[in-house]
Amino acid sequence: MKKLRFICVLLTLFALAHASQAVNKSFYFTTSDGVQLYVRMAGEGKPCLFIHGGPGSWTKYFYALGGDVVEQDMTMIYVDQRGCGRSSSSESKDYSLARVVQDFEELREHLGYNKWMLMPHSFGGTIATEYAYQHPKRVSAAIFVNSTLYLNDALESYVKNGARLLGKPESEFRKTGGSIGEALNGVASQLNQQGVMYKMMYPKKEMFDQMNAVMDTTINWDFGSKVWDFPEYTQDFTIKSASLKMPVLVISGNNDLSVGPEHYKLFKFKNATYRPMDTGHCPYQEQTALFHQHVKAFLAKVK
Repeated sequence: MKKLRFICVLLTLFALAHASQAVNKSFYFTTSDGVQLYVRMAGEGKPCLFIHGGPGSWTKYFYALGGDVVEQDMTMIYVDQRGCGRSSSSESKDYSLARVVQDFEELREHLGYNKWMLMPHSFGGTIATEYAYQHPKRVSAAIFVNSTLYLNDALESYVKNGARLLGKPESEFRKTGGSIGEALNGVASQLNQQGVMYKMMYPKKEMFDQMNAVMDTTINWDFGSKVWDFPEYTQDFTIKSASLKMPVLVISGNNDLSVGPEHYKLFKFKNATYRPMDTGHCPYQEQTALFHQHVKAFLAKVK
């Protein structure tokens, strides 16, 4: 009898140790319309879907530049969106917001999670807000990292702050009848010519260089080239944020000139904690320890 009890204890300990092991794997998931999505899972704890920005970038820039620190607290699910990074393109060129949201929902079902957290960065904020709006019962919490919820406001901020960096009046870039996109291109072109483009994202150029070193020029950029054919991405998602009730952590950068240092003040989440940081666009890279501290403190309060 004692031997049997000993064996049972060993089996229990083995099961607990196995259950607590961190996940570290990557695979391709096929969506219902045949797109191959690159998925990487790493870490341990509650599941959290990372939604990258760009639009059209990939997930590697986050976990390769310090963001992987959150894998100590959560099982991170990194997905290169359709037409992005290591994922395949859509044969029908369906890069609609509804289809991207469906991709994530199909993946959640495939992984067997009843709920998961969301962690969008930059442009990913628009997609995350729509996903939570469409599937509120599937989102336990969300961590918005320097996220855009209203693209037009972010673009206006970019033009304003870019012109200031160039020491020129905004009027020089805003032509009569011209679009905000044209003004943006004019500002970006001159910032690039003067070698100060990095200041829109980072206070320090070496951080910008680190980010560029992670980017791969061979990655799929189909989504990034087609996204503007779908006007739904430009809607004001702060309106939808007002109906979302899950716990939300909003991290922003006081020196983030690409989204706008005060962009987060437009958000209307009902249950939000705001943590502005003295960083640019990528707090996980610039102040990794403090970024992790804010995330851990938030997770401690999430059921």
